[in-house]
Amino acid sequence: MKWISIILLLILSTAPTSASDLISTPTDHLTQFVVIGDMPYTDTEYALLEQPDGAIAKTIRTLNPSLLIHLGDFKQSRLSCSDELFQDRYRQIAQLNPHKIVYTPGDNEWVDCDRFTFSARYDELERLSFLRQLFFHQDQHQLTKDIPGLIRQEDFIENALWKSNQVVFATLHVPGTNNGRKEILRSNLQDALDEADYRDQSNEKWLQRLFIAAESAPAIVIALHADIFNFDPEKPVCTIENRTDCDGYRKLRDLIKSKVAQFNKPVLVIHGDSQAYCLHQPYTSIPNLWRLNAPGDYKHTDASQVAFDSRNKATPFIVTGVLDRKPAPAICNYSIFGASRHSPYLLPRAQLS
Repeated sequence: MKWISIILLLILSTAPTSASDLISTPTDHLTQFVVIGDMPYTDTEYALLEQPDGAIAKTIRTLNPSLLIHLGDFKQSRLSCSDELFQDRYRQIAQLNPHKIVYTPGDNEWVDCDRFTFSARYDELERLSFLRQLFFHQDQHQLTKDIPGLIRQEDFIENALWKSNQVVFATLHVPGTNNGRKEILRSNLQDALDEADYRDQSNEKWLQRLFIAAESAPAIVIALHADIFNFDPEKPVCTIENRTDCDGYRKLRDLIKSKVAQFNKPVLVIHGDSQAYCLHQPYTSIPNLWRLNAPGDYKHTDASQVAFDSRNKATPFIVTGVLDRKPAPAICNYSIFGASRHSPYLLPRAQLS
């Protein structure tokens, strides 16, 4: 019996560590967190996120991550943009990981609220103002209260910057619908484009500050909503002269590429907004840049557990589903049914701009 007890002890001591154990006992070389976005779009997804019995909500509660990032689009675009729905989704998000949540807005919450919905249409700038009050100025549930050292950008409260276990994180407010430059149907056109210009300027300043703050950090994580990597190569950069018929993400994408190349340490850009759930290196010329298109958007209903391992030089970022425990795909498939002919990722990566 003594030898049996010793053998059992050895087996237990060498057994693989569970996901919850890893998150609850971080080490200096391992930084872990959870990412979610582009849901709930359906009643089924809403139930998965609802406490206490929703499968995703329960799994996140078991993992008890030190950080959860919500990438925006907490509803489908055609659903109501009412105060009541926003308040309910704010409550649901806050309960997923109390006081340890960083949220960045998507387009379904404000940019697209002027479209046809199943109820009223809204002025998108008015919805942006309400969203800022609910999630950032008032923030009754104190989403980020237990995230040490988190700061927000002056005069652009959506953008945040913080450090977790030596990795430096930042959010940038980058919505879909060409960064708010397309389909402006209810707001004053000049006011909406001025807001887009100011957002671009604020994001550029925040990105500059991020890389200064992270100069000695082993890695950087940048979280935003829009898929800035899915673009029309024929579209020019947006300028004062051309504010709409342009690539609303090109200036930011080029700045990220330049900063990451100079940083020369691992950088992960996390976003939602499109159905190409994947983790990969989008540019062969910038091998330290990684991109995670998070699950959601109808195609893959799950959240992602992300781990940065400073000792793993070849694959510093590992992403698995919190429900299915499968690694994120390495191929970015933009079609819900199959490969899309219009996806830029069907081109050799060296051809991407």
